[in-house]
Amino acid sequence: MADNLKKVAKFFVLPVLILLLVLEVGVRIIIDLPADTDFYGSIGKQEIKQFQELHQIKFVSGSDWIHLGWIADPDNESYLVYRKQGDAWLHLEEVEFGSFLQKNLEAQTSYTFRVKSNPSGFDYIATVDTKSSDNNAVYVPEIVSDWRPLFRPAVTGSYLNDHTVFQSEDGKWHIIGITSFGDGDYSKEFYLAHGASDTFPPQEETGMKELEKVADFGHLAWAPHVVGHDDTHYMWFSPHKAYLATSNDGYNWNEEKAHTFLPYHPQFRDPMILKVADGQWLMYVTAREGYYSSVDLYQSFDLLHWQYIRSALGMGFGAERSGPQASTESPFVTEYERRYYLSLTYNNESFFFHSILLALKIWPDKKSYNDTLVFQSESPYDFGTYRGRGNAPSLVAELEAHAPEIIYNNGWYITTCGWPWVATLTSGETAYARLEWKRR
Repeated sequence: MADNLKKVAKFFVLPVLILLLVLEVGVRIIIDLPADTDFYGSIGKQEIKQFQELHQIKFVSGSDWIHLGWIADPDNESYLVYRKQGDAWLHLEEVEFGSFLQKNLEAQTSYTFRVKSNPSGFDYIATVDTKSSDNNAVYVPEIVSDWRPLFRPAVTGSYLNDHTVFQSEDGKWHIIGITSFGDGDYSKEFYLAHGASDTFPPQEETGMKELEKVADFGHLAWAPHVVGHDDTHYMWFSPHKAYLATSNDGYNWNEEKAHTFLPYHPQFRDPMILKVADGQWLMYVTAREGYYSSVDLYQSFDLLHWQYIRSALGMGFGAERSGPQASTESPFVTEYERRYYLSLTYNNESFFFHSILLALKIWPDKKSYNDTLVFQSESPYDFGTYRGRGNAPSLVAELEAHAPEIIYNNGWYITTCGWPWVATLTSGETAYARLEWKRR
């Protein structure tokens, strides 16, 4: 009997396992073929010294943390970080990228840091104060109303998927998002649909008026995010590269090809930008770091030039999903009562066959399409590592929504969307609901 089992294993089980492994590796290689990567992004190597001198050391702080940021040159330098202790410098860490996060500090205390490059050249000192620790409770977001229609294109497309909501200088509210004709095909999404209304939420009888399509630049256009600064709207979008379009009014957009950049990790898409201090912004993106998915974090001091600095949320053994196309979709960060909340739609199962089924428009578990996880942190730079529902200290909520935006306008709102062929909460339109924050 034992010999027979060994024969079965030798002639059937092992070949099947080897085939599955080959398919798993092969699908990941095929998916990554269009995904060129490069750390330096939109900063040329010849510009590094110039940008280092321009920006030196930038800092952001909370009640128990301080972050130092700078322009890095990892091919040629690493960076030694010190903290002043009496008259001496205490060595803390050697880092590769332009980022150092110090946690577990005392509130309302002054700290002096030094960052020095190895071998030499970059050497700056920054003195930073931590903030008060008052009112630092954790809150849980909850959807507290039914979904109501927000916008669906009719002329430029048949649906609206991952999107951005923003207000222009004339007071109008805008929505710009992924579209195409049909019931949803990511390979045909080459421009973005655009709607606007006088108010948010819009009047139900008028809704949002469809405007001309935007970002029709001859390449795929997915998952935009718009942020305003100094009378200019910056719209970053994807996939595989970070693309930029700018607008002075929120209606007419021009592509800024000079600032297109390659990501540090493959499966880059769905950028979202958060301002953390004057002259400092963070970009959260979907990515895959090795086998596991992640939410990667990029840093900019001018909204034009970006560098990768770290993973805002990592994943490891125990994570339920870690698909070849990355499972951490549509990251969005909201600050509420001095804490930061990172939401992501937890899509794309772990193994190769889901990618094949997706191409065939087969989604075995449609409910998972709306599986949005919310993580909390005192710092916008680090939401920990997710190893499954049972091993996720920073996980605070699970919401039923797809690629949501969280919006404040005399109250809190959340959106949802999706391809018509798979979405269960909508039928091609973007919808909104009221959101409340409840103290944990």
